Amino acid sequence: MTVSWLRFEWDLHRLPTTEIEIPNSYIVRAARKEDEDVIQKVTASAFSMDTGWGDIQKLIMEKILVNVGLPFEKDGNGQCIVLQHGSRIIGSSALCMDAAAEYHLTTGPCILHEYRSRGLGSLLLQASLGALREAGLKRAFGIARDRSAVARFIYPKFEGSAQPWTPDFVAAPKIAA
Repeated sequence: MTVSWLRFEWDLHRLPTTEIEIPNSYIVRAARKEDEDVIQKVTASAFSMDTGWGDIQKLIMEKILVNVGLPFEKDGNGQCIVLQHGSRIIGSSALCMDAAAEYHLTTGPCILHEYRSRGLGSLLLQASLGALREAGLKRAFGIARDRSAVARFIYPKFEGSAQPWTPDFVAAPKIAA
Protein backbone atom coordinates (compact mmCIF):
# COMPACT_ATOMS: atom_id res chain seq x y z
CA MET A 1 0.00 0.00 0.00
CA THR A 2 1.37 3.38 -1.00
CA VAL A 3 0.91 6.32 1.34
CA SER A 4 -0.10 9.44 -0.56
CA TRP A 5 0.91 12.80 0.82
CA LEU A 6 -0.09 16.34 -0.04
CA ARG A 7 1.84 19.56 0.46
CA PHE A 8 -0.45 22.54 0.98
CA GLU A 9 0.61 26.08 0.23
CA TRP A 10 -0.84 29.41 1.36
CA ASP A 11 -0.02 32.88 0.09
CA LEU A 12 0.16 34.66 3.44
CA HIS A 13 -0.55 38.07 1.89
CA ARG A 14 -3.94 36.76 0.75
CA LEU A 15 -5.16 35.65 4.16
CA PRO A 16 -8.54 37.02 5.15
CA THR A 17 -8.33 40.24 7.12
CA THR A 18 -11.24 39.23 9.33
CA GLU A 19 -10.45 36.63 11.91
CA ILE A 20 -12.67 33.78 12.94
CA GLU A 21 -14.63 34.83 16.01
CA ILE A 22 -13.44 33.11 19.17
CA PRO A 23 -16.15 32.14 21.66
CA ASN A 24 -15.61 33.77 25.07
CA SER A 25 -14.58 30.56 26.82
CA TYR A 26 -11.64 29.96 24.41
CA ILE A 27 -8.20 31.56 24.33
CA VAL A 28 -5.56 31.40 21.57
CA ARG A 29 -2.06 32.20 22.80
CA ALA A 30 1.61 31.43 22.35
CA ALA A 31 2.71 28.32 24.20
CA ARG A 32 5.01 28.51 27.19
CA LYS A 33 7.76 26.03 28.11
CA GLU A 34 5.64 24.69 30.98
CA ASP A 35 2.94 23.73 28.44
CA GLU A 36 5.21 21.32 26.54
CA ASP A 37 4.09 18.08 28.25
CA VAL A 38 0.40 18.88 27.78
CA ILE A 39 1.01 19.85 24.14
CA GLN A 40 2.77 16.51 23.56
CA LYS A 41 -0.30 14.70 24.94
CA VAL A 42 -2.79 16.80 22.95
CA THR A 43 -0.81 16.19 19.75
CA ALA A 44 -0.51 12.44 20.31
CA SER A 45 -4.21 12.21 21.13
CA ALA A 46 -5.25 14.20 18.06
CA PHE A 47 -3.25 11.98 15.72
CA SER A 48 -4.35 8.76 17.39
CA MET A 49 -8.03 9.65 17.00
CA ASP A 50 -7.80 10.49 13.28
CA THR A 51 -8.38 7.32 11.24
CA GLY A 52 -6.52 8.85 8.29
CA TRP A 53 -3.26 8.28 10.19
CA GLY A 54 -4.13 4.93 11.81
CA ASP A 55 -1.95 2.56 9.81
CA ILE A 56 1.19 4.73 9.94
CA GLN A 57 0.67 6.59 13.20
CA LYS A 58 3.26 4.57 15.13
CA LEU A 59 5.78 5.08 12.32
CA ILE A 60 5.55 8.87 12.34
CA MET A 61 4.60 9.68 15.93
CA GLU A 62 8.21 9.93 17.08
CA LYS A 63 8.95 12.51 14.35
CA ILE A 64 5.78 14.42 15.18
CA LEU A 65 6.61 14.60 18.89
CA VAL A 66 10.14 15.76 18.10
CA ASN A 67 8.58 18.54 16.00
CA VAL A 68 6.41 19.53 18.97
CA GLY A 69 9.53 19.99 21.09
CA LEU A 70 11.44 22.14 18.59
CA PRO A 71 9.78 25.46 19.50
CA PHE A 72 10.86 24.95 23.12
CA GLU A 73 14.55 24.44 22.35
CA LYS A 74 16.86 27.31 23.21
CA ASP A 75 18.07 27.85 19.65
CA GLY A 76 14.86 26.60 18.04
CA ASN A 77 13.39 28.50 15.11
CA GLY A 78 9.84 27.64 15.96
CA GLN A 79 6.75 28.67 17.79
CA CYS A 80 3.81 26.82 19.19
CA ILE A 81 0.29 28.16 19.51
CA VAL A 82 -2.22 26.69 21.93
CA LEU A 83 -5.98 26.83 22.15
CA GLN A 84 -7.45 26.78 25.65
CA HIS A 85 -10.97 26.14 26.84
CA GLY A 86 -10.97 27.78 30.24
CA SER A 87 -7.63 26.72 31.73
CA ARG A 88 -7.42 23.44 29.76
CA ILE A 89 -5.24 23.25 26.63
CA ILE A 90 -7.42 21.53 24.02
CA GLY A 91 -5.45 22.27 20.86
CA SER A 92 -2.01 23.13 19.62
CA SER A 93 -0.08 23.88 16.46
CA ALA A 94 3.72 23.71 16.26
CA LEU A 95 5.33 25.97 13.67
CA CYS A 96 8.72 26.32 11.98
CA MET A 97 9.50 29.98 11.37
CA ASP A 98 12.32 29.32 8.84
CA ALA A 99 11.14 30.70 5.48
CA ALA A 100 13.25 28.09 3.64
CA ALA A 101 11.68 25.13 5.46
CA GLU A 102 9.97 22.45 3.39
CA TYR A 103 6.90 22.81 5.62
CA HIS A 104 6.04 25.31 8.34
CA LEU A 105 3.04 23.67 9.99
CA THR A 106 5.11 20.99 11.66
CA THR A 107 2.14 19.35 13.37
CA GLY A 108 -0.79 21.17 11.85
CA PRO A 109 -3.74 22.13 14.04
CA CYS A 110 -4.25 19.40 16.64
CA ILE A 111 -7.57 19.46 18.49
CA LEU A 112 -8.67 16.99 21.16
CA HIS A 113 -11.33 14.64 19.81
CA GLU A 114 -14.14 15.86 22.07
CA TYR A 115 -13.69 19.43 20.76
CA ARG A 116 -13.68 18.64 17.03
CA SER A 117 -16.30 19.73 14.50
CA ARG A 118 -16.70 23.15 16.12
CA GLY A 119 -14.50 25.18 13.77
CA LEU A 120 -11.60 25.15 16.24
CA GLY A 121 -9.17 23.51 13.79
CA SER A 122 -9.89 26.33 11.33
CA LEU A 123 -9.38 28.87 14.11
CA LEU A 124 -6.01 27.33 15.01
CA LEU A 125 -4.97 27.17 11.33
CA GLN A 126 -5.80 30.85 10.88
CA ALA A 127 -3.83 31.75 14.02
CA SER A 128 -0.89 29.63 12.79
CA LEU A 129 -0.84 31.22 9.34
CA GLY A 130 -1.14 34.65 10.96
CA ALA A 131 1.87 33.95 13.19
CA LEU A 132 3.90 32.87 10.17
CA ARG A 133 2.91 36.04 8.31
CA GLU A 134 3.85 38.17 11.35
CA ALA A 135 7.26 36.45 11.34
CA GLY A 136 7.79 37.81 7.82
CA LEU A 137 7.05 34.73 5.73
CA LYS A 138 5.36 35.29 2.37
CA ARG A 139 4.28 31.68 1.84
CA ALA A 140 3.56 28.85 4.23
CA PHE A 141 3.51 25.11 3.65
CA GLY A 142 1.95 22.22 5.50
CA ILE A 143 1.94 18.50 4.77
CA ALA A 144 -0.79 15.97 5.32
CA ARG A 145 -1.72 12.48 4.39
CA ASP A 146 -4.32 12.63 1.65
CA ARG A 147 -7.00 10.75 3.63
CA SER A 148 -6.57 12.66 6.87
CA ALA A 149 -9.23 14.98 8.25
CA VAL A 150 -6.86 17.95 8.08
CA ALA A 151 -6.27 17.40 4.34
CA ARG A 152 -9.97 17.05 3.62
CA PHE A 153 -11.53 19.68 5.86
CA ILE A 154 -8.99 22.13 7.33
CA TYR A 155 -6.02 22.79 5.02
CA PRO A 156 -8.12 23.71 1.95
CA LYS A 157 -9.38 26.75 3.89
CA PHE A 158 -7.85 30.19 3.47
CA GLU A 159 -7.13 29.36 -0.19
CA GLY A 160 -4.78 26.51 0.64
CA SER A 161 -3.81 24.61 -2.50
CA ALA A 162 -2.35 21.11 -2.56
CA GLN A 163 0.18 19.27 -4.68
CA PRO A 164 1.35 15.64 -4.33
CA TRP A 165 4.42 15.42 -2.12
CA THR A 166 7.04 12.80 -1.26
CA PRO A 167 8.33 12.95 2.32
CA ASP A 168 12.00 12.75 3.23
CA PHE A 169 11.07 10.28 5.97
CA VAL A 170 9.81 6.70 5.82
CA ALA A 171 6.07 6.45 6.37
CA ALA A 172 4.99 3.27 4.62
CA PRO A 173 2.96 0.79 6.63
CA LYS A 174 4.48 -2.63 7.08
CA ILE A 175 2.61 -5.53 5.54
CA ALA A 176 2.56 -8.80 7.44
CA ALA A 177 4.23 -11.68 5.61
